[in-house]
Amino acid sequence: MGRRITALALALLLLAPAGCSRADEPVTVSGLALGTIVTIEVYGADRAAAENAAHDAYAAISAVERELDAYSATSTIAAINADPFDWHRLPPDALLIDSAVERLGVSGSFSPYMLGVVRLYDFGGADHVPTEGELSAALMTASMPEHDGERFRFVGISSSTAVPGLDYGGAAKGLALDAARESLRVASVSGALITAGSTTLTLGSKPDGTPWRIGVEDPRDPNIVRLVAEWTGEATLSTSGDYQQYFEVDGIRYHHILDPETGTPARGTRSLTVVGRISGTDSDILSTALFVGGPDAALAYAKAHGIGVYIIDSEGRTHIAPAPADSGISLAEDGSE
Repeated sequence: MGRRITALALALLLLAPAGCSRADEPVTVSGLALGTIVTIEVYGADRAAAENAAHDAYAAISAVERELDAYSATSTIAAINADPFDWHRLPPDALLIDSAVERLGVSGSFSPYMLGVVRLYDFGGADHVPTEGELSAALMTASMPEHDGERFRFVGISSSTAVPGLDYGGAAKGLALDAARESLRVASVSGALITAGSTTLTLGSKPDGTPWRIGVEDPRDPNIVRLVAEWTGEATLSTSGDYQQYFEVDGIRYHHILDPETGTPARGTRSLTVVGRISGTDSDILSTALFVGGPDAALAYAKAHGIGVYIIDSEGRTHIAPAPADSGISLAEDGSE
């Protein structure tokens, strides 16, 4: 049995030009949040003010984590998961994600109710492949959430292997980076880049006027950059991949992006990148949901909704839906134009 589990989603590589002067260098703040390393780069003439703005932005990310981190014993969501069959009031950030999933039309391929199913696999632990019976029981409870306005509970029967739970991790990172970007916007910084492994957001411009450049790595070789995305101003890029959390049993890869209908890892795609003039919340949700839907459906969705998508399928083949021409976002394979 082979095994590789990556705690950080290392799909995004920041590509910076050489020879920057001191005046062009950003103030940088990094820390661990939402299970990954978050880096905030802030540009501004007043470096002390830029540093304060960066710390405030990181605090905004931490506030989202305190609400939505299902793996923190002290989060709001963890308190709900401790008693999933009683009524609880959902935190505002969870309601925002629920609303975004419905608005984007991807509720069939993105579900925040799958924690009980994810736990069966024990990514990062025992590398357990669930039986059909275990999956069936967990999916039954996951498919029976009940809402009453802002209140929520699971209904059904729990068992030792099918304890339901909420997990907003597929969108919490994007929402947290949105909060950071809004904090920086209020601080009136000239430019900023916020990255949390698989998701990167930008605001404003760099002092030298060069575009933001984000590289997407090969899902089987992190030393190879498969795509370079460039833009100026505000945009978001998110990648979901079968290499971010996984284990292998008998030559079969079991990864953390589960199809809500079957409870099994989505097949057909190795990595999928979404880029557009959209929020981090939307980008995070879509990279997961479109991964689950498969390459053909993802390309059709991208073209219909005006976003860029870059896909590496299960055979290593690439598929691109370019960002709309008027978006000013370029996608170049292998770093070439």
